[in-house]
Amino acid sequence: MNLPSPPVRAGDELRLEIADLAFGGRGVARTSGFVVFVKGALPGEVARVRVRRVRPGYAEGECLEVLVSSRDRVAPPCRHFGECGGCDLQHLSRRAQAEAKRLQVKALLQRVAGLEDPPVRAAEPAGEETQYRFRMDFDWGTGPGGRPSLGLHHADRAAEILPIETCLLMPETVNQIRTLFARRAAESGFSPWDARRRKGLMRRLGIQMARATGEILITLETGRGDPPALQELARAAARAFPRIVGVVRREFDRGDRLAGVSILYGRDHLFENVEGDRFKIPAGAFFQPNATAWAQLREVVAREMETGPGDSVLELYCGVGFFTLPLARRSRQIVALDCSREAVAAARDNAARGGVANARFLCRDAADALPALLEENRFDVVLVDPPRTGLPPAATLALARAAVPRLLYVSCDPATLARDSKVLSRGGRWCLRSVVTLDLFPQTHHVECVARLERRDN
Repeated sequence: MNLPSPPVRAGDELRLEIADLAFGGRGVARTSGFVVFVKGALPGEVARVRVRRVRPGYAEGECLEVLVSSRDRVAPPCRHFGECGGCDLQHLSRRAQAEAKRLQVKALLQRVAGLEDPPVRAAEPAGEETQYRFRMDFDWGTGPGGRPSLGLHHADRAAEILPIETCLLMPETVNQIRTLFARRAAESGFSPWDARRRKGLMRRLGIQMARATGEILITLETGRGDPPALQELARAAARAFPRIVGVVRREFDRGDRLAGVSILYGRDHLFENVEGDRFKIPAGAFFQPNATAWAQLREVVAREMETGPGDSVLELYCGVGFFTLPLARRSRQIVALDCSREAVAAARDNAARGGVANARFLCRDAADALPALLEENRFDVVLVDPPRTGLPPAATLALARAAVPRLLYVSCDPATLARDSKVLSRGGRWCLRSVVTLDLFPQTHHVECVARLERRDN
């Protein structure tokens, strides 16, 4: 089947009206019915656009000039905006960001899950607009001019690392630590990771910063090798920043397999306090990323779950117990699973420290363990908080057949939420009752969703 020739060519300059905002932060326009995605343009605007690429079925363009501006347009606070691939909505007001994300989630559920009018509502934006992240990862690689660089990926050239000086998503201390590691690694002659050639020592710098305790934990992802200067780099960082409690090295082979974990300085975990709960968080363990909206997220999950003192709860992907501890206090018992040994061990410690005795933690893979758990136990509600990839197919099918009245799905990727909701609702077993969108990732297109599903025969 031959597609008609596109009405535009690369290099064309067009005057376009922006009708919508695509997932990823680009404006959506049409010319002669042909879709053009426009970087830097917002709905309601009229813009002068240069076409950069033409693909089958759509084109990509850049905004050269805004001729009619949206009332929701604001001045981006970061000087790296447009170049850095981390934030793509800094030019849109916070309230408009939250509404745009709600509409995008609704559209995905309509298109992917086949729902006619999914009940999606946005929570009131909470927390800070900047400096909100608990953890930030910076990559080593090749920067402008072929120079070694530590920073974030370029928005238009993903293989290029932009050596940013300041990331507004983290406190200034984190930026200073990044600068120190970039400088000392270069002075020591450490080679940056080359993804194409599969070689190089320095891969990634992860910085976790606890807000309540002030502790900082560093994770260094490296290739193989044991240069003595690597340990000195860790000690130098700890001398310069006394709040650093540990530097952990995760060593990978050329096939991206984890080959070993070692402590270069201090300990392999930090402590953080959330609403009276004290959490031990090991290096590499997942913890909810927006440190300024933890209370809102836990409150929304608790409200949507509606657990009571007689309820039995099953939680998949429990991590270190972020949701487990408050839910255990509201229910009769909770069984919590995670495939990370370190996370499960920390969750047990956190529960004991918090006086929670009715939580049972299992180090199991969700897809493997779920069928037997559902067959051998009666649960009143299931909570899942999977990674961005969503639920594995075996787990989704097991939940689709489960005789559990309520299922709460916490998702950081609405596309996989929509995919899994389609499988769960197939055959009329489950009904999507509500979705709450939370703007936990301000300035970016990412969004957190809390979806409640109920058995139709309940």
